[in-house]
Amino acid sequence: MESLKLAVPAGIYTLQNNLLYVALSNLDAATYQVTYQLKILTTALFSVSMLGKSLNIYQWLSLVILMTGVAFVQWPSDSVDSAQKDLSTGSQFVGLAAVLTACFSSGFAGVYFEKILKETKQSVWIRNIQLGKLLLCIVK
Repeated sequence: MESLKLAVPAGIYTLQNNLLYVALSNLDAATYQVTYQLKILTTALFSVSMLGKSLNIYQWLSLVILMTGVAFVQWPSDSVDSAQKDLSTGSQFVGLAAVLTACFSSGFAGVYFEKILKETKQSVWIRNIQLGKLLLCIVK
């Protein structure tokens, strides 16, 4: 029964890997890399809501600065001509949607796994082995 609790993060990590492939195939490397850093924000938000952790003002300020940086990277530039923008809009939207979904899934799965570790008596090593086995079963 304890191993079945790990099926949730294992399934989410599998989904996340597939979403990252979609994101990488639709975004340029710089946009993908900077946008994927939002997983730090989602992990912090899930930690506060699911684990009851509190963040100090400097930690929240750092998260706001991170979000601002991501927003500036996503801001449209005038250097790309309008014909090229029309061709890439759909792909870029799909890529951004995939990477944002991957950010939320990463944050949730990480915090959920931490919650499982804190609630059970099994060691981290045993839990990692169980999670690895479940990931292999899902991938097959």
